[in-house]
Amino acid sequence: MTRINHIRLLIAPAVLLLIATAMAAEQRAEILAPGWRTLNYETPKPGTYALPPIMRASDGEVLLENGRATQLFELMGDRLVLFSFIYTKCSDLNGCPLANAVFHKLQAKLQKRPELAAASRLLSMSFDPDHDTPEVMRNFGQGLGGNGVDWKFLTTADREALQPILEDYGQYTLREYDEDGNYTGDFAHMLRVYLIDHDLRIRNIYSVSFLHPDILLSDLETLLMETSSS
Repeated sequence: MTRINHIRLLIAPAVLLLIATAMAAEQRAEILAPGWRTLNYETPKPGTYALPPIMRASDGEVLLENGRATQLFELMGDRLVLFSFIYTKCSDLNGCPLANAVFHKLQAKLQKRPELAAASRLLSMSFDPDHDTPEVMRNFGQGLGGNGVDWKFLTTADREALQPILEDYGQYTLREYDEDGNYTGDFAHMLRVYLIDHDLRIRNIYSVSFLHPDILLSDLETLLMETSSS
């Protein structure tokens, strides 16, 4: 086996997917969300602005990558949390791949800020439990999480367990069907990422237009400064 082939085998599929998506993104620059590119403006200095509470976060039973059941609130409260809904088969550049890429870029920034990394947690939760089992989520997350940053990949036991969580967070999804009425495996959905503080309050909700690692980093630091001063 050549050295190059050996390296290829070591690269996680999810990382290869991000690389392929980024390459496709460059070829379609006219449609890309800001999170794929360098911001063309400076983010406000952390601590110079406020993030008023929007609403309370909601709980629900989820499954970790190892299949163990836990509550969402068991993963919140002890750290600042960025919470995204995804599904692993999503092919919309400005949908789930964007959320995964932004989290991946943020992780690289947090690795240089160990004090902020220790105070933060990333949660990526599937809204396709029929396909995205704990094993699928574990394989998807290999090579993405870790490295000094707590990034967990979650799913639910079934859609019955998932639906109340989606409703509480206002994250609605719609299955897509072909012209013959067959489910395609895809979902229509609106990308949202939630910033949740130590008191289980949602402090920001990021849409496609504002989901960028620089913005997330600044907001995390702002909330950490707020916590330290209280």
